[in-house]
Amino acid sequence: MALSKEQEKWLKETPYGFSLKSVPEELSTEEFLLEAVRKFGDALEYIPEALKTEAVCLAAVQENGWALKYVPEALKTEAGCLAAVKKDGLMLQCVPEALKTEALCFAAVKKDGRALEDVPDALKTEAFCIEAMKHSSNIPNIVRGQTVSRDHPLRLVPEELKTEAVCFAAVQKDGYALQFVPEAKNTEAICLAAVQQNGSLLQYVPDAMKTEAVCVAALQQTDYALHFVPDAMKTEAVWLAYLPRSGSFQRHLESIPDAQKTEAVCLAAVMKNSNNLDLVPEAVKTEAFYLAIVQQKGHMLSCVPEALKTKAVCLAAVQQAGYALEYVPDALKTEALCLAAVQQYGKAMEYVPDAQKTETLCLAAVQNEGKALEYVPDALKTEALCLEAIHQDSSLLSLVPDALKTGALCLAVVQQEGKALRYVPDALKTEALCVEAVKKDSHAMNFVPKDMRVAVRAAKGKK
Repeated sequence: MALSKEQEKWLKETPYGFSLKSVPEELSTEEFLLEAVRKFGDALEYIPEALKTEAVCLAAVQENGWALKYVPEALKTEAGCLAAVKKDGLMLQCVPEALKTEALCFAAVKKDGRALEDVPDALKTEAFCIEAMKHSSNIPNIVRGQTVSRDHPLRLVPEELKTEAVCFAAVQKDGYALQFVPEAKNTEAICLAAVQQNGSLLQYVPDAMKTEAVCVAALQQTDYALHFVPDAMKTEAVWLAYLPRSGSFQRHLESIPDAQKTEAVCLAAVMKNSNNLDLVPEAVKTEAFYLAIVQQKGHMLSCVPEALKTKAVCLAAVQQAGYALEYVPDALKTEALCLAAVQQYGKAMEYVPDAQKTETLCLAAVQNEGKALEYVPDALKTEALCLEAIHQDSSLLSLVPDALKTGALCLAVVQQEGKALRYVPDALKTEALCVEAVKKDSHAMNFVPKDMRVAVRAAKGKK
């Protein structure tokens, strides 16, 4: 039978299932109630017992498994209970014992492993428990404002079924299950599975299982795990796993015993925070050690003792950070080394000895950074080199010797940036050049000689 317009209106306008308790009695036909629970399964709670039919109850649990709580015992069928647990595994608690078949219980734990609590012991096999662990969680359900709190599924497994396979499945799904694994069944593989999810779970690993591999895996997740690493297990590998994840402002080497300050550990600490360098044992501070540092932090050449500033160390430093040339001894500032520095950072020209400033080196510096023109001797400033610089920054025309400021060069500059007219000598400010500057930027008119402004405006207007 079709719904009346009044019934359709009520279903369309009602926003919640509990509104059903105020529906007029004359509207409560089976067809209407069917449509209501199809929309709000939990509305079954507000349907009078006499109006709860098998069809209405089945429709309700198909929409919301929680509705099984309000299905009369006499109307609980295997099909209805199966539909309910497929929606909410924890509703197995409302299924009559006689209807708890293997298939129905399996569907419940597959939806929520915590349903294992209501599975008859006779059905709990290792395979069944493993399936429950795969779908486990210790997070409480909140249904209609009520918290449904359950033990972790692993705690619900009979002791004789807590096999290594069951425990591994539980921890693989939820690392926190590690705290419920019997010590006799715990293995390194189980502990690894836990700490690889959350390093802080190392606190639940028995000391006997805190192997180097387990501790390293935990520290690769979080540096906080160091709190749970036994002193005897703080090996080079453990420190190397800890340092990259630790805080950047820590002086890490303060907490590392001298005996464990290997070259690799010290290098990792210095890479994390340069301030760790003064805590490195002198025996570790070799040429190779400093070479490894400047290959990643060239500026730290400033911290290398003069006796260890070899050609290799200095070259590696300037290749990583050209401005490290400032800290290279003059005796090692060869043309090749200076070239490497300016190719990385053009303004390193500031630290190049005049004797090494060749045309090739100056060009390389300016190609990297136009402002390097400031450090090029006037004798080496060619038109090509100056053009290279001002193509990057037209204001650098101010660094070009007057002898090289030709009309062609100045024209190229103002066509690039009109306001660069300010750097053009008055003697070269022809009407044509000023017009080009103003065409590029009207503000360039401020730098046009006053006696030319009328003519330049007129010429610009014609164009």
